[in-house]
Amino acid sequence: RTLANSEAHRAATASAAPDIECEPLTSQLALAFQCPVCRSTMSRSDNDTLTCDAHQHTIQRIDGIWHALPDERASYFDLFIREYETIRRHEGRASHKAAFYEALPFEDLSGRYAADWHIRAVSFNALIARVVKPLEARLRRPLVALDLGAGNGWLSNRLAQRGHSVAGIDLLTNPTDGLGACRHYKTNLTPIQAEFDALPLRSKQADLIVFNGSLHYSTKFEATLREALRVLRDDGVLVILDSPIYWNAASGRAMVREREEHFAREVGFPSNALPMENYLTFRRLDELGETLGVRWDRHEPFYGLRWASRPWRARVRRHREPARFMLISGTRGSGVANSRRSIKRRSWRLLLTASRPWKQRRQRRTVLERVSGYPIVVLPQVFNPRLLRSGEFFAAKLDVELAGSGGSVLDLGTGSGVCAVVSARWACEVVAVDINPEAVRCARVNVMLNRVEDRVEVRQGDLFASVADERFDLVLFNPPYYRGTPRDLIDHAWRSTDVVSRFATELSAHLKSGGSALVILSTDGETDQFLATFGAHGLTVEPVARQDLINEVFTIYRLTDEGQAGHDHPL
Repeated sequence: RTLANSEAHRAATASAAPDIECEPLTSQLALAFQCPVCRSTMSRSDNDTLTCDAHQHTIQRIDGIWHALPDERASYFDLFIREYETIRRHEGRASHKAAFYEALPFEDLSGRYAADWHIRAVSFNALIARVVKPLEARLRRPLVALDLGAGNGWLSNRLAQRGHSVAGIDLLTNPTDGLGACRHYKTNLTPIQAEFDALPLRSKQADLIVFNGSLHYSTKFEATLREALRVLRDDGVLVILDSPIYWNAASGRAMVREREEHFAREVGFPSNALPMENYLTFRRLDELGETLGVRWDRHEPFYGLRWASRPWRARVRRHREPARFMLISGTRGSGVANSRRSIKRRSWRLLLTASRPWKQRRQRRTVLERVSGYPIVVLPQVFNPRLLRSGEFFAAKLDVELAGSGGSVLDLGTGSGVCAVVSARWACEVVAVDINPEAVRCARVNVMLNRVEDRVEVRQGDLFASVADERFDLVLFNPPYYRGTPRDLIDHAWRSTDVVSRFATELSAHLKSGGSALVILSTDGETDQFLATFGAHGLTVEPVARQDLINEVFTIYRLTDEGQAGHDHPL
């Protein structure tokens, strides 16, 4: 059984927080809180109560634990927490003896999970040697550290024993396997009940943040890591410890199925109450590093010969690839690396600027392009998917694995209609919409040219206006990236005054149950504003594909409505 099985579900996920001076974690350093609801500053009402200055939301300390999880988020996580605690009780993970907790991770006094704790001990020693000691030597002062996924607080305790200011953060507060177990430690640490995507802490105050066997429980790796980086100092270190990582994503998916089947047999439910990401892949890790500007260093501790031989034994038996557990430390990209990349981007932009007159001439006449293997006619007042690249990348990624099969598709802002044509390969019904009448005419030409008129209907309309009460399995959208009033027909492809908010507001009403949207954004546009708007409208955002073209980066995001999403995603 993998460590992901045996460690079950250590909590993590989505939202954000902001500001108050709380009492010191140690005599030297203080932890600063912010409101987990509106990110406003907070004032101390008494020693155990913090009150938001803006709307009177409170964070209370009860039995030594700061409760910074708002009621509505507690309801959201309720089933997950109950299932997690049921599994842990079934596995016999708890103890009522202080000596048990004080011995962790080096000794399991219960004798039940000695092999698991051996892995955690080896990982901990690697963390101290590779990250903590160099950071101590560099800063020459006690560290401010966050233990994310603290569980019973063993890592928080060990870091606090070294004289550091430590906050242990988790969803669980029970006294045997959650933050309540911190009462057994003699060190001065701060337990906080909170979710990872909404840390109730002021920005740029932590020197060290450790995802302690917990990052794989995030619903959105990018959002979770971005929130941690917000709280991390510019020269701080972010660590991913003991999360399963694979070369092949199919092995990760197989692990999830095996785990759900195991839990269903053992406790009567698969334990997939939340759509967690479950595992990393090396490719995904690299993509996250590029997106977030983080340089990763990977170290694989030696857990013993038997553990090291697992990949070979799996090949001989023709089993799936076993999970690897690594110490992954991340730092923000170096100034030299960023400078080189900046120079490269500027040089590429100059080349593109020089080619602009040729592009403009090509855009002003009717041309025949070949996009993703399809002949596509582009009229003068229509967005050229190949010349401007985002349309070509979007179309190239629209395969069955990403988009599904056999459903209905709405292609908003269809332009030349290339994504609608590509979608007709696997969709039973496609509706393509554009506000530009020339784009509508162009898309109809390409639908007939590619002989998919039996599955694709093209309509003129502004955003969702022409689909009334219709719902779809998948909505595609390559939006205008810039804010402003369109100057002519083709300029609708680049500028809009309110398309972001209107799309986010109306999307859910046009998705079938379990449906989603794929939206492509560019670093040349206002990506952060788009993502913030999506989140503010209750949409879950997940990056699913990315292309770095040096001068700009395209990312395709999957949007789902939390209120409509089922619980069919694996934990």
